[in-house]
Amino acid sequence: MKNSSYIGYHIVAKILRFAGLVWFGDKVIGKENIPKKGRCILAGNHLSDFDAYMLFASTNRPVHFLGKKELFEGKMAWFFKMMHLIPVDRKNKNPEAKKAAIDILEQEKVVGIFPEGTYHKEDLLLPFKPGVISFAEKTGAPIIPFAMDSTFKFRCRPIIKFGKPIYVNEIDAEDKVAYLENVVREMLIELKEDRKKGNI
Repeated sequence: MKNSSYIGYHIVAKILRFAGLVWFGDKVIGKENIPKKGRCILAGNHLSDFDAYMLFASTNRPVHFLGKKELFEGKMAWFFKMMHLIPVDRKNKNPEAKKAAIDILEQEKVVGIFPEGTYHKEDLLLPFKPGVISFAEKTGAPIIPFAMDSTFKFRCRPIIKFGKPIYVNEIDAEDKVAYLENVVREMLIELKEDRKKGNI
């Protein structure tokens, strides 16, 4: 039996998966790289407010996203609480948000992070923020990198691709944030090229 606190999450996630498949015609690649159990962090590029949907469509496991605190200040606050978002103040330090994310990972659950911090219209990536590496180092959770390509228009066929797990404590790199950013950038370039060539 699924945890009762996630009943609303699972209902909404199923509705979004079905609606998204009909409306967008999405495609998921590398789904097998998401562990079926145990702690992990999903980290990748940020395109729009629809990005969370693509992660809902990729795994049956609840994904705890870090989201801007403004989402919890409006009439839809109840919805974001039900979906287990972690509020983040983007203008200040966030000890509460960091602690909440670490606690979730230590409970062997999944955290979703967009290291760019905001969505944008750039072709590739904005510089990654260091939080994702800090979470991984403190909990030993693997980072599952992902790249998304989409306009999120009707039948645009959004694609999300997941890479192999990255264990940051095993990375031999001076700048681990840059390392992760480069991994996601290369995945995104490859995804766009494969799509352009009609390989996917």
